[in-house]
Amino acid sequence: MIERTREIGVMRAIGASDGTIQRIILVEGMLIGWFSWLLGTLLSFPISQFMSERIGFSLLNMPLVYTYEWSAVWIWLVLVLVLSLLASYVPARNAARLTVCEVLAYEG
Repeated sequence: MIERTREIGVMRAIGASDGTIQRIILVEGMLIGWFSWLLGTLLSFPISQFMSERIGFSLLNMPLVYTYEWSAVWIWLVLVLVLSLLASYVPARNAARLTVCEVLAYEG
């Protein structure tokens, strides 16, 4: 949030409300969470399949039966979005409280 202080100050100077600034930061946090979920989901399928095969050969000298639980993907999405929202809440609240005077006095 510190690196965005001037950006928040510009938004304040042009009339952005507390709620607007808070929503912008919350939405950005949720988008970052969604992109991380998407990347993790795309990478999890081939990596899990590879690991299942390697572990099966290492321990049993035969591949393990690999199944991908699609319902877990959606549960993980919900969990990631909730955690992203919780992690973004305090920085969003603090950013919404900044005034133009505080931003102009900021040296960073």
